[in-house]
Amino acid sequence: MKTVATKPNQVSASNCGKPDCEKIVSLLDIIIDGEASEEDRTYFFSHVETCQECFAAHQKHEQLKRFLRENIQRKVVPTNLLSSIQSVIKTTA
Repeated sequence: MKTVATKPNQVSASNCGKPDCEKIVSLLDIIIDGEASEEDRTYFFSHVETCQECFAAHQKHEQLKRFLRENIQRKVVPTNLLSSIQSVIKTTA
C-alpha cells in the first residue's frame, strides 16, 4: 500500500492487496484522537501489526497531528463576537 496525500488532512491508501486497508485509513483520525470504539481499536491495531504500509500511514498521520497540536495555537476571539455577527445579520436581512 502506498500512502498519498489527497487533501491537507486526509491520507489515502492505494491497493496493497489487502482489502481492509481502506477501512484502516478511514479509522486513522478516530484512533489517534482516542475516539474509536474498542472493536475498531482491536481491528485497527491487529491489522497495523501485519501491514507495514498501514503502520507507516498511521505513524505519519500521528506525527502530523502531534506537530499541529504542539505548534498551532487557537486564537481567542472577543466574547461579544457572536452577538456582533448576529446583529449585523439582523440589520442586513
